Amino acid sequence: MTSKRSDISSTPNRICLWAHPRTISTAFEKCISFIDGAQIWHEPYVSCYLNQLFTSPDTFGKFPKLVNFLQQFGKAKALLDAGGHIYQGGNLQPATNFSYEWVKEQLEKPLEGGKKFLFLKDMAFGIDGNYDKLPDVPLKHTFLIRHTHRQALSARRLLMHLYDHQGDPDDFDLGTEHPFMAWEKLSPDPLYKWWNYVRENIDPNPIVIDADDLQNHPEEIMQKYCSAVGIPFEKKHLQWESSDESLKHFYGSLEQLVWGKNEHIYDAAFMSSSFLPLKGKIVETLPKGVVGYEQEFRDGYKVMYETRIKPDL
Repeated sequence: MTSKRSDISSTPNRICLWAHPRTISTAFEKCISFIDGAQIWHEPYVSCYLNQLFTSPDTFGKFPKLVNFLQQFGKAKALLDAGGHIYQGGNLQPATNFSYEWVKEQLEKPLEGGKKFLFLKDMAFGIDGNYDKLPDVPLKHTFLIRHTHRQALSARRLLMHLYDHQGDPDDFDLGTEHPFMAWEKLSPDPLYKWWNYVRENIDPNPIVIDADDLQNHPEEIMQKYCSAVGIPFEKKHLQWESSDESLKHFYGSLEQLVWGKNEHIYDAAFMSSSFLPLKGKIVETLPKGVVGYEQEFRDGYKVMYETRIKPDL
């Protein structure tokens, strides 16, 4: 993964979408999943990261409140052990399978019979420090960004729920006390760091799309994105089933998806049927408890935003 690709002008049949959490990436993934011939991988590198995080001897000493996450995953496993879950019986695999080496091996395999392209959606923090573990096959790396104020406030809503915060939202500190996947163990901005690596070593002009553009101009952004990565797109793809039953046919961690369902993490995305236009303006002044989190990603967002696929306004 350290040398420039010689085949970069060709269109690979394996596409990666990298993002930060809370950037409507799962809704985007669900949209792509209804394009004929799609083989979908849901956050395999997040699963690898979580396995390492939860088994590291220093994790819960340094971040004691992360035990909430571990307990929630335990509930997901108990449901699966009982059998008959809606996500069982498809392509999803036990979380224990997910090591960086195992995922690399799986992604290097030929596509499933009848599939025309592989689409992997993941968080950049999942491969932070593990770029050498990516598969040795041609990949088209693409990126989804979101205004950092929207992203930070969405992260606060999610973490208030995961940490069962019952008080004033403005008293909730989105920092060390309530870590989001132990950011302190990662690079300051894993997405921006990975985007720069891709530009310098793989593709000098990786595709970037912005979540606000996607919500306000879905047909145009999807058309341009799909054309750029070489997959078909028709207007009908802007509407999809408002159900999560199809998710069992994704490739990914069973426990992670069941955890997401139990904790309502993906509710809006899983039960979506289209991209909804934005409501309301961007909040200009952030609460004190999320300012530090937002600042981590602000500069990288601004740089990547200038390179995005733009709607024809």
